[in-house]
Amino acid sequence: MISKMFVEDNNQFPVKSQRISFSFFIFFISIVSLLVIGYICSNIMLMKLGYQSIELEKKKDELMVQKYQLESTVENLSSLTRIEKIAVQELGMHRPERIEFIAMLPNNIVFDMMAQQPSTPESDNRFIEAGSLFKEFANLKIFQNQ
Repeated sequence: MISKMFVEDNNQFPVKSQRISFSFFIFFISIVSLLVIGYICSNIMLMKLGYQSIELEKKKDELMVQKYQLESTVENLSSLTRIEKIAVQELGMHRPERIEFIAMLPNNIVFDMMAQQPSTPESDNRFIEAGSLFKEFANLKIFQNQ
C-alpha cells in the first residue's frame, strides 16, 4: 500500500506541472491574441480617421470653390454699372442736370455768436465750407451728365 501511494504521488507531480505549463501557455496565447486584436483595432480606427480626413479636405475644397463663386456673383451684382443700367432702364431714373446741396448748421450753435467776427482766427475749424467742397464734387466726372 505504501508503494501505491508513492506511485500515485509520483504520477501527480508530472500532471500538475503539465497543468501549470498548459495554463501558462493558454494565458500567454490569450495575452498575445489580445495584443494582436488591439493592434488591428487601432489600425482600423486610423484608417477610418484617414478616410474621414480625406472626405473633410474634399468638402473644404468644394466649400472654398463655392465661396469664391459667391464672392464673384456678389461683385457682379453690386457693380455700379449694373446698378446704373437697372436704374435707367427698368426704373426710369436719370442723372440730374444740376446737383444742389443744402448745408445745414448743427442745432447746438448760438446764433448771436455767428453774427460776430471772431477776434482770433480759429485753427481748428469744426465746420467745412459747404459751397466750395460740394462744387468740387459736382465738377467730378462721375456727376456730369453723359
